[in-house]
Amino acid sequence: MIRYTLLRLAQAVPVLFGISIVVFFLVRLIPGDPAVAALGSRATPELIARVRDQLGLDLPIWEQYLNFLSHALRGDFGISFFYQQDVWLVTVERLPITLLLMGYSIALAVLIAVPFAFLSAVRQGQVTDHALRVLFTIGLGMPVFWSGIILAYILGVKFQLLPITGQGAGGLDTLAHLTLPAITLAISISPILVRTLRSSIIEVLASDYVTTGRAMGLRSRYLNLSYILRNSLRPVVTVVTINLGYLIGGTVIVERIFSIAGVGSLLIGSIATRDYAVIQLSTLIFALLVLVTNLVGDLLYSLLDPRMALNK
Repeated sequence: MIRYTLLRLAQAVPVLFGISIVVFFLVRLIPGDPAVAALGSRATPELIARVRDQLGLDLPIWEQYLNFLSHALRGDFGISFFYQQDVWLVTVERLPITLLLMGYSIALAVLIAVPFAFLSAVRQGQVTDHALRVLFTIGLGMPVFWSGIILAYILGVKFQLLPITGQGAGGLDTLAHLTLPAITLAISISPILVRTLRSSIIEVLASDYVTTGRAMGLRSRYLNLSYILRNSLRPVVTVVTINLGYLIGGTVIVERIFSIAGVGSLLIGSIATRDYAVIQLSTLIFALLVLVTNLVGDLLYSLLDPRMALNK
């Protein structure tokens, strides 16, 4: 497993290199000049030319990329045009709250998906099954920004059950502030988990070892947890890792809606200000997060199913 992990991490290096090329050139297609955005109302042709020279924006684009790559390999991702600080410090200090929000969302999505998927599977073809499938299909079709606004109004404004802005002062206060955004994200990904887990449970219920367990007189609680649920969770791990990119996109939107100072809201704000350095580092962080999560998902899958051999 260690050998496999090191090999996968080594394979991530050229992937990140390719992503850095794509992101670097795509952000240059964003309309607007970073020098003008940085100067604001003080922009004059002379000042714009001076700032472009200071930022290296007057160089050929291929030379700009080589400069970026050579500095990035040394851990220097440049200075933020907008914040006038080291872009690493600006970005990484916001990463913990984003990771906490994503982890909280996944945990809530699993807590939502497991009981409803199990109920739907054991009552396959009945009214309960059809009702749950329709309900989660509707949830799958709701845009994240729309469900976020609706939940904020109902739970935050009308009933005042949860805070709707900010990220709290730490501890339980932070969890309280992140609950509404996490529920919003959980609603967006739980339908996929329910559908996947329901199909997996139905397949496991028809297996010989479940029939044997019932014939041996095993208690329902033990049979459900050790035989059915454990063997049904493997596809869920795959689905979560595959849909992480979708979750990241939802996190970016949700952070903006609920005024959470995470990497997602920083990325949106940096696009508006043409802050190239922040956009590049934020995107690379999200790409690295997807790669690492997929690796962790493969390792978890092998632990859940020892019969699966990791590729060497």
